Amino acid sequence: MDLPNKKKFIFTIIDDTDDAFTETIKPIYDLLHKNGLRITKTVWVYPVRDVGVSKGDSLQDIGYKEFVLDIKAKGFEIALHNVGSGDFTREEIISGLDEFKDVIGAYPTVHVNHSYNPDNIYCGNNRFSFPFNLIVKYLYPHYNRFFGDKRGSRYFWGDLHKMYVKYSRNYEIDNINTYKVNPYMPYKDKRYDEFSNYWYSSTFAPNQWMFKAVVSKNSIDQLEKEGGVCILYTHLGYYFKNGEIDDHFKEMIEYLGAKESGLYVPITEVMEILTKNKRVTHKGEYIPFFFKKKLELHSLVTRIKYRFFTKMDDFHFKKSELYKDKL
Repeated sequence: MDLPNKKKFIFTIIDDTDDAFTETIKPIYDLLHKNGLRITKTVWVYPVRDVGVSKGDSLQDIGYKEFVLDIKAKGFEIALHNVGSGDFTREEIISGLDEFKDVIGAYPTVHVNHSYNPDNIYCGNNRFSFPFNLIVKYLYPHYNRFFGDKRGSRYFWGDLHKMYVKYSRNYEIDNINTYKVNPYMPYKDKRYDEFSNYWYSSTFAPNQWMFKAVVSKNSIDQLEKEGGVCILYTHLGYYFKNGEIDDHFKEMIEYLGAKESGLYVPITEVMEILTKNKRVTHKGEYIPFFFKKKLELHSLVTRIKYRFFTKMDDFHFKKSELYKDKL
């Protein structure tokens, strides 16, 4: 792959805003900025409504809004994690998108669905095609009430998602080299064409346990050797505990920062680079049918592995003392 400035590999993060409070998230972004990593941070426009389920600051918090605008000025990308956590109607979503534009300066280019929000787009078992959708429905029976793409629903905003959001996240990858598993990024999917544009995959590492398992000096060196692209999905709000940044995370960010061969840019810039590469490799915009099946299987196996066997996903992490004591 031909990368700008003779770089050899790409590493970036899509940061899920859950548990992000100004006082605990700012040190993380100070560390990233100091080491030359510009990533994508998702935000909520409105305060959390499902208190007891989710937590974190929103753009309604003055200090947090100032922090978000500060990192935006430093080159970080600001994305959407739904307009808030909980139950938000179409009218509130419209107002939230407009407020996002007023604060950030543009409508969101990147969006990530949030947990069990009823306004999620193409979520739950609807993320997968037959027969994997049936497996998801069986394994996660309560993870299916999503209406963001359902016309007539009070939560419908699919038309706005199509209008504003260029890149949406789907399919988890169990490999630091996200691009190695899915070289079609960014891709279109005919099944979701009505209310979406392009999709990207992400390396599954939602917490410190998973980050440590995925990101090491050896895996970073291997990513560099492969000329790969890592789009790592995590919750950076978890990584600050007892006044200190997680040691392993800090060490890895400093290790990346010291590598002059790495390109550390946000999701949209990564997608633009990959789009140019697709023109060279003659890969089409739409993901091929059988490759999609393979990718769906990989993603589903990843979820099952870390939920039911290795037990390192957020379902288990949030029961740990590390999560409970992180503040």
